[in-house]
Amino acid sequence: MYRIVQRLVILLLMLNLGAFVKAQAQLSPANDTLCPGESLTFSATSSCVGNVLYSFWVNGDSILSNASGNFVFLPTQNSHQIQVVCACDVNGTVTLDTASTLVTLLSSNLSAGPDQTVDSGTVVTLQASGNFDSLVWSPSYLINYPTLPSVQTTPSQTTSYMLTGYYSGCTFFDYVTVFLSNVLNVPNTFSPNNDGSNDVWIIPGIENYPDNRMVIMNRFGDLLYESASYGTVNAWAGTRNGKVLPDGVYYYLLELGNGVVKKGTISIVR
Repeated sequence: MYRIVQRLVILLLMLNLGAFVKAQAQLSPANDTLCPGESLTFSATSSCVGNVLYSFWVNGDSILSNASGNFVFLPTQNSHQIQVVCACDVNGTVTLDTASTLVTLLSSNLSAGPDQTVDSGTVVTLQASGNFDSLVWSPSYLINYPTLPSVQTTPSQTTSYMLTGYYSGCTFFDYVTVFLSNVLNVPNTFSPNNDGSNDVWIIPGIENYPDNRMVIMNRFGDLLYESASYGTVNAWAGTRNGKVLPDGVYYYLLELGNGVVKKGTISIVR
């Protein structure tokens, strides 16, 4: 009789053991800081000796449930609370336990500054701000010192610049666009044949630079034409001291009056 009672006690203890064994969930890695665009794999474990189901929650929202305890997470905002609920089923008795961690995104507040709208030929200053260990502007060939926070550029057309900043092992990006108004496109040919069309060298938009100065030379460097405030009134007709110049390639130097100098060739084609 004693042995029967002893066996019954042991059986009852075994049947009720699950009611006292908690899931004892653990979640790794612990609190972590990620770079933008970086993902993280979480791994949940427990001391459950029965069937286990892990349910993952992000900022209070249920994301997925599985038995593996693995969860690949890609942050979308500055901080996220990750929680796992472990359901442990031992002989039909289910116990729950939770574990949580915090994921934050590293931020440098990198800024390339506001977009700008300037006249063609204007020297533009771009200023980086935020936290960074080093940085680089691109396209670098348009920048005077592309690894400095404050740089200058003179775009010939509307241009977007990318600022890449490196901070605490992470890479950050920002963009700024310089929009050009009064874009100056200098024609490279004209035909002074007195037919009433394209007889003088007209530069559209030159009136936006009243302080300009024009110099035209031949291939030997001889001065052929020089004028301040070049425009339609005093446009070059392909002559030197009133004498007609032959067809060919000539060279111009145009100072816009704002510190910008344009150089190029102009061809006479009759």
